Amino acid sequence: MNFADSIKKARERGISDDQILEAIIKQNPHKEDFFNQEKEKGFSSAQILDNIISQESSFVSSQATQEEAKETEEKPEEKKISFDEKLSPEIFAKIPSKPSEETKVWVRVGVTLALSAIAAFSFTLFYRVFFVPTLAPIDPVIVEKELQIPRISPPLINLHPEKDNIRRFAISVDDEYKVNLRRIVREEDEGEIVRIIAEDHREGVRNARLINLQDFFTIFEIEFHERDFEEFFEKIEKDFDLFVYTGEPTNRIGFVSKFTSNAQDKEDVEYNVMRRWEERTMAENFEEFFGFWGEEIDPDGSFGRTSFQGEEMPVSFDIRYLEGTGGMGIYYSLSEDRLLFSTSLESIQVMIERYYEL
Repeated sequence: MNFADSIKKARERGISDDQILEAIIKQNPHKEDFFNQEKEKGFSSAQILDNIISQESSFVSSQATQEEAKETEEKPEEKKISFDEKLSPEIFAKIPSKPSEETKVWVRVGVTLALSAIAAFSFTLFYRVFFVPTLAPIDPVIVEKELQIPRISPPLINLHPEKDNIRRFAISVDDEYKVNLRRIVREEDEGEIVRIIAEDHREGVRNARLINLQDFFTIFEIEFHERDFEEFFEKIEKDFDLFVYTGEPTNRIGFVSKFTSNAQDKEDVEYNVMRRWEERTMAENFEEFFGFWGEEIDPDGSFGRTSFQGEEMPVSFDIRYLEGTGGMGIYYSLSEDRLLFSTSLESIQVMIERYYEL
C-alpha cells in the first residue's frame, strides 16, 4: 500500500486530517520545517494531505519517463515530497476512531434519560414547594395543666363507650388549643367519635370555664360580619360539643350546638341565620380554618343540597354543603332543635345518626 492509499484509508476510518498530518510529522521529523512552512502559507491540513496524494500519484505515473523528467529542471517549490516510510499501522491504533452508529444511539438514549430525570426532579421540587399545602406552623410545646371542672354536661349526640373516646385538656393561650387539637387528630386512630373538652385558663378568665363556640370561632379566625355574628348567636347557643370523627383515613372535625330559646323553629334558624350566612360570607369566613389543616375552600363557591336517611331512621335530614379540597368541606344539617356541623359528608352522617339515637 503506497503512502497516498494509507492517507485515504485513514480518512475512511474517520481519522481527522489534523490527526493524520500530526502522525506524519512524528514519523518524518526531518520534514517538520516543510510542513510548518506550508501552514504559514495558509494551507490547511486537508490541503497539505491532498497535495501529498497528488504529488505521489504524479510520481508513480511518471516513473516510466524518468529520463525525460530528469531533463526538466524542477522548481524548488514543486519538488516531490519523499518520506522515509509509509503510515505505520500503529497510527491507526493510537488515533481514536469515530464511534459507531450503535454507540451514538446509546449515547443519545442515555443523555435523554438523564435530562428526563433532571426535569422530573425539578418539576417535583417546584410542585412541592409552591403547590403542596403545608400545615400552619404553631408552637409544639404543650404544658400539662390541672383540670378544674370536675363535671361536664352530657354530650349533645349519643356516644358509645365501647368504641368512642373523650379527651380533655386546659389552655392558657390560643395556640395551645390548636396544638392539642392537631395532636388528638393525629393520635386517635381507633374508635369512631372523640369528644373534645377544653378548659379556658387564658389570661383574663377569672374562673375556669369550658371553651365555647364563640371561642372556637375566634381561635380559628372564623370571623364573620358583625350583623351575621349577632344573628347567629341570637339563635344558636354558645355552649357546644366539639368532636373528631376517626372513621375516615383523615380525621374530621365537627360540632353540635342547640338552638336558643329565641329560636322559634328549625325554619327560623335555617332561613334567617344559616342561609343568610351562606349567601354572604360563610365560605370566606372558613378560609383560615381550612388553611390550618392544609386544605382550601372556594370563597366564591355556591352551596348544594343533599339528603341522608339511615337504615333505622324514619325521617331524612337535609344537608347543605360546599366541597373543598382533600375530602374536606363545609357540611351542616339542622334537626328540630340543634345545628350539626362537620367537615366531611361521612362524618356528618354519623353525627346525624348519633343525634337520632337520643
